[in-house]
Amino acid sequence: MNKEIALRLKVYRIVRNITQEQMANDLKISRSKVSSWESNRRDMNITDAILVSKYLNISMDNLFNPEALSTDEFNKIATRYFQNSEISDFEKTETLKKLFKYKSDFEIEKLFNESK
Repeated sequence: MNKEIALRLKVYRIVRNITQEQMANDLKISRSKVSSWESNRRDMNITDAILVSKYLNISMDNLFNPEALSTDEFNKIATRYFQNSEISDFEKTETLKKLFKYKSDFEIEKLFNESK
């Protein structure tokens, strides 16, 4: 995996209000495995990728190929991420800056201001 995939996995999980522990329990894997994927310390095998994609109700393309993510879908995900009050403004901004490079027509600053 790479940092961008790990980041997308984390964002998809967070916007669905799923904790690492809940995801791990539901998938019958360890929480440290989920944490390792999200921090890019461990690669995800194909079996796990299929399970995770089904669990999060996303296509593997959306997880592994950001170009396959439509702008509308990206905007919905980013909006839900910004509305999560458990994430600091700094982390929200840094996360979406990293994702932003895949969607040049997305207005991060506008979304950030609307979420306050």
